[in-house]
Amino acid sequence: MTEAVQFAWTEHMAGRRVVYYPAEEGNRVRPHSPEHWSPVERLPRRRLEEIQLERLKTLVRYVNKSSPFYARLWAEAGVTPDTVKTLDDLRKFPIVKKEDFERDQRATPPFGTAFTVPPHEQMKLWQTSGTAGAPRLWAETKEDWENGMYLYARSLYGHGIRPGWRAYFAFGYPPFIGFWLCHYAAEMMGCQVVPKGPLPTQPWLGMMKRLAGTAPAFLCATPTYAQRQIEVAGQIAIDAKALGVKIISLAGEPGACVPATKSALEQAWGAKVHDIMGSTETSGPLFFTCKTQSDLVQPSDHANVDYFIMEVLNKETREPVPEGESGTLCVTALGRTGIPAVRFLLNDYVRLSWENCDCGRTLPLLRGGMSARTDDMLIVKGVNVYPSLIENLVRAVPGLDTEYLLVRQNGEVLVKIEAQPQVAAGDYPGLAKRVQQDIRSATTLTLPVEILPPGSLPRSETKSKRVE
Repeated sequence: MTEAVQFAWTEHMAGRRVVYYPAEEGNRVRPHSPEHWSPVERLPRRRLEEIQLERLKTLVRYVNKSSPFYARLWAEAGVTPDTVKTLDDLRKFPIVKKEDFERDQRATPPFGTAFTVPPHEQMKLWQTSGTAGAPRLWAETKEDWENGMYLYARSLYGHGIRPGWRAYFAFGYPPFIGFWLCHYAAEMMGCQVVPKGPLPTQPWLGMMKRLAGTAPAFLCATPTYAQRQIEVAGQIAIDAKALGVKIISLAGEPGACVPATKSALEQAWGAKVHDIMGSTETSGPLFFTCKTQSDLVQPSDHANVDYFIMEVLNKETREPVPEGESGTLCVTALGRTGIPAVRFLLNDYVRLSWENCDCGRTLPLLRGGMSARTDDMLIVKGVNVYPSLIENLVRAVPGLDTEYLLVRQNGEVLVKIEAQPQVAAGDYPGLAKRVQQDIRSATTLTLPVEILPPGSLPRSETKSKRVE
């Protein structure tokens, strides 16, 4: 670690730091320039990879010594910290999946054996949301948390958010990580934080209306709840555009990079829509949309590769796909050590490409954003179908609402969609036919489509279940 780096917390508060910190990070708690939070965002690829390698070597040495789970796993695979000479050597280490951590926590309850520091001594304790498997307990040290704050500040600044803005957090604050980390990063940046918590949607919108226009504002929400707020605003005669939200930061599920969803939200809110995507296991945002990308119909997300090694793998062979091709995402988190994530299979379907962006960042781009979880991919008659593809088609048809559900049944997939309130029931068959034709044009598949009255499908303030 170098003295040139300035942290949010002193070592007296954070404790002994484990991670390697390059001098280029400079002052992590103040913007470096009018457009970039940190000089790291503009480093050449070679230097970014040097940082990755130094951090990887530091991480595996510490984890091998401190985590019984990984020490056992790596010994069985015949790898040691000395195995890592280049970034390619990471592929010699075993992949871990959420099921591995679930089994470990069942065998040694409640925390398992993956931690490097006793979980009760770590700063934060989470339970995963359980949307893709049994909920798992997860913890973060003060160092982990501060690194996540730094990455979130970089990402929010990349959206165009600045110190002095008001931050609306449309989030219930349950015991999974969600927007907690983003909340702390906004505070560190100098933003005013307005948390929703358990407040119902109607009074929440009323408070936003009361505050509208008194400061530049941004909204953090899942795409599902950003849509839900529009729905409730219409029911109580509030124009979402009048709430003064300039930027919407979406997380938890694909949204800002789904063109139809992005367009619908931007029109309803009168705001620019951005992605900021991460996971409990890796902590901190993996990807974020910059202002340049948000101006595109089909944006891409920048990848925070100085803090994450992102492998894009063939779903079946687990071998790397050629650079720029699509595959399933495997992540090594270089800035978290409390419960490490080394070659953690996220199962998100992505296409990562090292190419220039007009914003000046050299961080690679996730082309088209995060398409979907590989777990959510449906294979119908040999054709891959992702919920985001159906979502794009559904939201482009006038008369249809934003809620939809894909139901597996007897080898087929039934598409259920809500109609808008003003649509007569007699028009439902015609809408169903239109959607069916659009799906056939996009996929060659003829899927059954059912149009439902408004309010038929369940609502959520977090993630919507799109496949059952």
